[in-house]
Amino acid sequence: MKRAIVLLSTPLFLFAVACSDQTGENAEAMAERAAADAEENAEVIGDQLREGAIIASDEISEGAAELSDELAKADARDTDEGDGQLDGTD
Repeated sequence: MKRAIVLLSTPLFLFAVACSDQTGENAEAMAERAAADAEENAEVIGDQLREGAIIASDEISEGAAELSDELAKADARDTDEGDGQLDGTD
């Protein structure tokens, strides 16, 4: 009887082990694909951040140039040279 139980349970055990191995292989393949996707997504995000930084830098440069022009115009219109002291008396 014990021998019959062992003989009947052996294929079930081998089937369970085989399923477990396949499940492990599937999980490993899925993890590798997920890592590759994450790497590709990180590269795309990095490219977009770099492009955004370039655009922001250009906008800041343009704004600084406009501000410089406005300050130069305002300085040219100001005829009061003041006393050169930063004491609020000008």
